Parts: sequence; C-alpha cells; structure tokens
Amino acid sequence: MKNLFSKLMLVALMVTAFTACEDVPSPYDVPGTGSNVPGAVEIPGGEGEGTFAVPFNTIAALNFGSKLAIGETSKNYMYIKGVVSKLAPAEKDRFENNSYGNGTFYISADGGHGNEFYVYRVNYLGNKKFASGDTPVAVGDNVIICAKITNYNGTIETNQGEGFVYELNGVNRGGEILPSDDPEGEPSGDGTLENPFNAVAAIKYAEEVGDAESPKNVYIKGKVAKITEQYSTNYGNATFSISDDGTTATTTFTIYRALYLGNKKYSSGDLLAEGDEVIVCGKVTNFKGNTPETVTGKAYLYSLNGVTGGDTPQPAEPKGTGTAADPFNPMAAINYTSALPADQESDKDIYIKGKVSQIKFNYVADQYGNATFYISEDGTTNNEFYCFRTLYLNNEKYTQGDLLKVGDEVVVCGKVVNYKGNTPETVQNKSYLVSLTPGAGGGDDPTPGPGTQTNVTKEISGTTMTLTYNDATPSSNSITVNLGEQGWSNAQEVTELTLTDGTKITFAQGDGKNAPKYYDATKGMRLYAKNVMGIEGIKTVAKVVIECDNYQGANVGNDELYASVTGKTMTIINEWSTNSGGSQFRPKTVTITYAE
Repeated sequence: MKNLFSKLMLVALMVTAFTACEDVPSPYDVPGTGSNVPGAVEIPGGEGEGTFAVPFNTIAALNFGSKLAIGETSKNYMYIKGVVSKLAPAEKDRFENNSYGNGTFYISADGGHGNEFYVYRVNYLGNKKFASGDTPVAVGDNVIICAKITNYNGTIETNQGEGFVYELNGVNRGGEILPSDDPEGEPSGDGTLENPFNAVAAIKYAEEVGDAESPKNVYIKGKVAKITEQYSTNYGNATFSISDDGTTATTTFTIYRALYLGNKKYSSGDLLAEGDEVIVCGKVTNFKGNTPETVTGKAYLYSLNGVTGGDTPQPAEPKGTGTAADPFNPMAAINYTSALPADQESDKDIYIKGKVSQIKFNYVADQYGNATFYISEDGTTNNEFYCFRTLYLNNEKYTQGDLLKVGDEVVVCGKVVNYKGNTPETVQNKSYLVSLTPGAGGGDDPTPGPGTQTNVTKEISGTTMTLTYNDATPSSNSITVNLGEQGWSNAQEVTELTLTDGTKITFAQGDGKNAPKYYDATKGMRLYAKNVMGIEGIKTVAKVVIECDNYQGANVGNDELYASVTGKTMTIINEWSTNSGGSQFRPKTVTITYAE
C-alpha cells in the first residue's frame, strides 16, 4: 500500500512539474511564439489550397509557412479560414485601441487553443483601417484572412502590412487579392520616359533584376490604387501601389518610400489620392526574391496628374576608353561591365572618372578601411556606377585622410564585375582611389547619406559599443541611463526619452520597414535595419558607451552601423543594404560623456 501511495505521489509531482514548466515565460519574446509554431513534421488535418475559392484552414496555413525559410514571405496573398481563439494580450494591439487601425489575434480551426495561427497587424474589412463605428473582432468570430504568410524567426504568421480581414462572420467589403504565379495583364513599355513600364512590365523587370537593385533608373506609369504611407514632412516620402486602372482588382506594383516631385523630400504640395495618374522614376528590386518594388530612397514621383517637379534627366553619353589617360565616364563603365558574363570579373583593371552621387559607407579607420559609394557624371543619381568596397589612395586601406563627400570628383581604378548579371560594380577590395578632388557639394542630396561616418570612431568589444567624436575632448561630465528601468510596456514603440539633465534620446523608424521597440525579455530597445537613434546633448557629445543585449551573441547592429555628430547631436543609424533583415541593434544602457 505504501509503495502504491509513493507511486501516486511521484505521478502527482511529475504532473505538477510539467504544469509549472508550461507557465514559465519564454526567455526571448518572438511575436506569436507558442502553439502556432509547427515542427519539421507536417501537422495532420490541413485542408484547403490557400486560394480565394478554397481557403487554407489554420493547420494548412501552418504547414505552408513551415516550408518557408526563416525571414521568407510568400510571394502571393493566401486565404486562411478559422475561428478567433485569442486576442492580442496587449490592449493597444486590438482593432478598437490601436492607433494604426490594424489588429492582432489568433485563429484556429475550431476556436480552441490547438494549432493556432498568428494573425499579426492586419487591416480591417475591405483592406481598410479600423474606423469608429466598426465592430471589433472578438473571440469566437468566424473570419477569413487574406494575407501574405511569413516565417518570422520560426513563427508562422501574417506579414505585417500585407494582410486584412476579408470576411467577418459572413460580412465582407471586397478587396480580394487573387494569388497568381505571374502578374495578370499585358506588360507594356520599355522603362524609358517616352515609353514607361506599366505595373505588369515593372514587375517582370524587377523579377529579372532579382534581390539586388536595378543598374539603371526606369520610369513606371499607372494610377494610384492604394496608399500605404502618405507624403508628409516627417520622412518626406510615400509608399503606394499603382495599377493600370487605379484599383487593386488588377495587377499592382509597389512604389516603396519614393521621394516627391523633383526628386526631393516632400515639404509641401498636393497629396496623393486613389485614381491619381503618376509617373515614377527610380531603381527597382525584387525584395527578398518575392516582392517587386522600388528601392527605398532611390525612386521619386516624376509627375502627378501631368505636373512635373523638375527638369527631365537626359540619358548620359558613354565616354572614354577605360585607360589612365582616358578614363571611362560612369555610363561607359556601366556598358563595359554589363557586357561581361554574370559574376565574372574583368581580366584587367579599368579607370573610371566621376562625381560622388551617394555614399553608402564612408572610409573608416577600422579593419575594413574601404568605402562603398556611387558616382555619376554630374553628381546626381542618374546613370550611377556602383563602387563597392573600394580601397583608399595608393591602393591601401584607409587610416587617415579626406573622407568622401557628395560632389567630390574621383578617379577609381580596379576590376569590375556584373554582379548576379544585373549590377555593374567594382570587385570588393580590387579597386582603389587614384585621385580625390574635393567638390563644392551639390548632387541630389549634399547631406551625408546612409553609411557616412564622417567624424566618429566606432569600437566594439563584446557587447559594448564605444562611439567617440573625433573633434572633441571628453570631460569628466557624464550621465548613464538604463533603458530597462523606464517603465515602458513590452513591445512598446518608444520615440523619445528625456534624461534628468535635459539630454534627449530619440528613436525613429527612419527608412526601415519596422519601428524601434522596447522588449522586457532583453530589457532594452531593439533597432532594426535603418532605424535611427539620436542623442541630443545639453552640450557637445564627446563619447557614447552603449551596453547591448547578449542574447545569442553581441547585438551591436550591422557592420554598416555608423554614427555622426552635427552640433550637439550624435546620430546613430543601423545601416543595412535593405529596409529589413540584417542584425538588430539592442542598446540596454547608455553612458553619455560631454565635451570639455
């Protein structure tokens, strides 16, 4: 009897232990982590095709998403049918309390908590923002979701900004998006100003370019079908979709973060409206291999309902023979490199002369000692040639000397390659500056561009990043702030923090796809690709020491993360080649030392 009692007690203890384990929170908060994460083995019970006619059930959606690579998003919109099983834990993420007009919740086949699918930040019925008077989604509601599915760090969910509630308890407001392997409609145009691409042709061209950026600017004409981000004086750009007829019922092409008329940031002028006829000029890409769109910051609104904002860029004439005595101009370098077989570097060094039009990553006295920038004949962003990881003068790594500025005239010598068959550029560390002649500024944007580290030295040791302003002497006056002790809620978007001495720390989305947020699990902020952290000091900032999160390694941002100082403000940008991906920058404590 005693043995039986002992065995029963052991079973009871084991049950208690397993129950307790289930209540332990995850050490690392990933949206949707939990029952909706499928394993490598397909979950039985999946039904549907993901189409408008035959939607996935939640199990089929999980199985589909588990086949995507980490960070990959489905090319097409999929339809998923289910019953709301759980609302977002944070009130601010629900339709009725979310200032963004979207909602987050879970669905399952029967409304229970098994095999739940995470519906993350989707729009309301009709693919519109939730409005006053709309009925919010509730547990037990029958829904059909139309969205792209993504594998977010192993969590299968809808891709933020690319989904909506198509049907709620049998009510829908249209807006269906039909999956298609190929864009529907006839492509037209050749991408020139005289004969612009339509949306279908732009998609096909972007797919040919791949997950890089097109080597040249193209013109795309259509009518505004959907506005995701309207022009404003905040970032000065807009995100919208265009189609031939101005509706989402036909094939649309995404214009992502395009500048305003005249290739300038928006400061004033007419705002976009659905149905407006536009021509957009700029570079395009097939982002992550599944999203044809314009390249952020490298496209602009050429005309709006027939009104233009500047002179028509003229095609450049190729000049030069590529020798030291007669260098190629950028257009000739593009033509020469484009004629090479894909990914095969040139068998000889060539010389290219031009003016710096954009700086992606400036010279820094570190282990790389090189720079990445664009040159054109006139210093504008028209007909640019890409100088990738180019060494400094005398074919040496940079240790000291003049830094690049937009408008500087340079001669570059080295080998070139047609990278992936669509991006003419110099070969990494096989090109160098022959000459650098400071210009008088100019170009499309005389301010430092992404990656321009003009006056700050960056040093990293483990999880500690030290940023030192080269033109100042640190004093004994400093202040330290712990970002995990500010009383912020989990996953809160933080924009500003004022320290006790009056210094301000700001966080901004910048040109990134996601906004910076605070997370309890890591007791600090998370800055994603192209997010911006600013320190507005009461005095000139001489040095900043940032202790970062150490989850699965030192989270000190991308290699391209850079800082610069203007006046009393230090600006830190987690620079990356695209608007998402790369490494997160996760500051936890910040120590600011002011100048003498």
